[in-house]
Amino acid sequence: MKTRSGIVWLLLALGGIASAEPVKSTSADLDGDGRPEAISVQWADGDAQFTLKVGGATLRGKTNEAEVRGVSIVDLDGADKWKEVAVDMGLTDDDHRSIVYGFDGKALKELGSTHALTEVRGNGIVLSDSWMGFWTRREKYVLDRKAWKLNPVPQEVYFVGAEATVKKTFPIVRSSKDKAVVANLAEGSKIQVLAAMPVSPKGPDYWYLVKSSTGLLGWTRQQNLQDLTEGLPWAG
Repeated sequence: MKTRSGIVWLLLALGGIASAEPVKSTSADLDGDGRPEAISVQWADGDAQFTLKVGGATLRGKTNEAEVRGVSIVDLDGADKWKEVAVDMGLTDDDHRSIVYGFDGKALKELGSTHALTEVRGNGIVLSDSWMGFWTRREKYVLDRKAWKLNPVPQEVYFVGAEATVKKTFPIVRSSKDKAVVANLAEGSKIQVLAAMPVSPKGPDYWYLVKSSTGLLGWTRQQNLQDLTEGLPWAG
């Protein structure tokens, strides 16, 4: 279980955002009228809901049993007059979530939910990282200001970029649907894990695209990487 330590926050800051620890109350001009709104989040240990207040607007949201850490102010698009408030919850990478809200001067609107606000550069794009055991999955979200939505950009595969050593030979195959063997990886050889493709949209398991030491590409399941290789930076 990967905790969100001070080191993680520093890495996020170096990755492109100034990551301050979430706070229970603050103030900011969210609707661009020149007057800051009082902003606060209330949550009691064990509650299934939190209460977010911005100016005279109040909204109740679900926690999914995660601890609410506080709120932070983000600017998704520096070209418009708006800023946004994110409710940050979860103490580990497994249960972390950020729900982003906009304020139109009268009401709060949920723009979307991401695993994390890893990079927010003010260009209407959010990059969100989550830890997958030995690699980081990066998701992209794009702000639709007219619809007040933060929309995910689907990816068929995710970049991995890790190197391992084969402990015991195993095959890599042509595709997830075509099990024709491309190569049998030699014991002691170095391989590169290039990309990951979810086995199913809802499941946690992946197919991995592997480059052999002889330059051949093929796919294998996660269990083979766990049991038959060494050197991958596994952390849970």
